Amino acid sequence: MTLPLPPISPRVDNPAVVVIGGANIDQKCQTLGTVVMGTSNPGAIRTSSGGVGRNVAENLARLDVTTALVTALGDDTDGDRLRCESDAAGVDLRHIVVTPGSTGLYSAVVNDAGEMIIAISAMQAMDAISAAAVDARRALIANARILVLDCNVPVEALVRAAQIASGSGVHVVVDPVSVPKAAGISELLASGMALHTVTPNLDELHELTGVAGSSRADLCAAAAQLHAAGVANVWIRLGVNGSFLSLSKDGAQRVEMIAASPATLVDATGAGDAMLAGYIAGLLRGLDEFAAARLGRAAAAITIESRETVSPLMNLSTLLDRANGHAEAHDG
Repeated sequence: MTLPLPPISPRVDNPAVVVIGGANIDQKCQTLGTVVMGTSNPGAIRTSSGGVGRNVAENLARLDVTTALVTALGDDTDGDRLRCESDAAGVDLRHIVVTPGSTGLYSAVVNDAGEMIIAISAMQAMDAISAAAVDARRALIANARILVLDCNVPVEALVRAAQIASGSGVHVVVDPVSVPKAAGISELLASGMALHTVTPNLDELHELTGVAGSSRADLCAAAAQLHAAGVANVWIRLGVNGSFLSLSKDGAQRVEMIAASPATLVDATGAGDAMLAGYIAGLLRGLDEFAAARLGRAAAAITIESRETVSPLMNLSTLLDRANGHAEAHDG
């Protein structure tokens, strides 16, 4: 992967990627020492712009990928902040839905090593992304090259968006978001949708397939089950152990274990979102899925070295340097 990668060829005058997913304020509460359950812990609290869909969109925009975000924001100060910061990063926000309620809030508790202990997601605003709201954005979706869905979106809207995209030859990529919300992928597959890529972690994979193990054989078997249901590429996130990518092509299963890039952990929040954005940026620039996944791995490494959910250092040049084993930039 060397500079410059080929430019992205858009489909007509339209963003290359449309992301339909969550946007919220991230509240990160980090302990200053070892976590002691059942009592108060000394710590620090930071807030930043977040949401799986929004994070993916901002990372893509920072990687010079034209990206439109379809999400729901409250008519409040948190919504104003998200609009301002996302717009400044280059995300196309002309298609958002503004609701009279509160903007979503994601509150995570992480330990002194930056690892998440528990998180609460209050995303009721996303109920405004209905099938009708998706239909109103039909032309936007149909003229994209890739549609990214996160399962914060109500199931009927997920299915309608995937139907529009599939009918127009647009690749559909889906992030499960969490174990409770992974059912959205099951609903998509049950409705007959063919998906380009899904990105579960081990717990979400278990929810989707019933396969609970983490050996190579287990991962192959779980991925094969999703391939048979209509998923072309299954990219399983394994945290510090990297990731496992399985492709179904020409009737054969091809797999690769992708080791994590060396990085100094500051905060892992948003790493998976950056990884997905790096992967999509690679695909759009002509890389195959395995090479694109390695680009995504580098994006995750940049992100976990930042205290921000989306690293302010994220750009295409920095990403390629990291992927090629050159500079290691830190902003935390």
